[in-house]
Amino acid sequence: MAHKWPTIRFRLLPPTPEATARVRDEVAAHLTVLSGYGRDVKKQVGRRPGNQQTRQTIVDAASKVFAIKGFRGATVRAIADAAGVDVSMIAHYFGTKQGLFLATLEFPNQAPERFLSTLSGAPDELGERLTRAYLEFWENPETQRQMIIAIKTALTHDEVMEHSRPVITDMIAKAVLTELPGPHPEQRFGFAMAHLLGVAIARYVSKVPPLAEMDLDEVIVHTAPAIQLHLTGD
Repeated sequence: MAHKWPTIRFRLLPPTPEATARVRDEVAAHLTVLSGYGRDVKKQVGRRPGNQQTRQTIVDAASKVFAIKGFRGATVRAIADAAGVDVSMIAHYFGTKQGLFLATLEFPNQAPERFLSTLSGAPDELGERLTRAYLEFWENPETQRQMIIAIKTALTHDEVMEHSRPVITDMIAKAVLTELPGPHPEQRFGFAMAHLLGVAIARYVSKVPPLAEMDLDEVIVHTAPAIQLHLTGD
């Protein structure tokens, strides 16, 4: 008697509206560039043409959209609308949404140089100078939003972590070129920055009380002695 195999039926579920929007926007961005449509963007009414300011305008708009909707929830079209540019401009400057997201993670205002500069000067004030410079960087609403996005995404996306790691390791390695006294300055500077990152995550990302409610100067008073210990051993 022949064996009768059971009938297996598959049911394809319709994609979610969010997934459909993401795919549609990515495809539209690439197709417009590949077809040469991007060359005619300047002729469109109501959209900002490509120029030296366009890239930064897109990055600024993307930072705000990513902060509100996250990486997965933000669409290329929503970012283009916020920036006032055609969607093809995003593909032109950044290739993909992921490329644009990585661009928003670039340290602004020469932040590594600002932190390293605090290692020069009176040794007994090193901890206070570095702590204040780092936490004031987080206090700024623009850079705070950028850092929160970077931290949250780096913890769940390996590529973002790979993108951020060279910037951090390069900054730590440059400690040997500063006036930080004693042996292995890069190690001591690295521990100090790791400590400050933990304080920043607790205060600005996790918003752990009472740290989140404390005045900035009060946080610096409590944190600076530990940073001083990392940097100088005193």
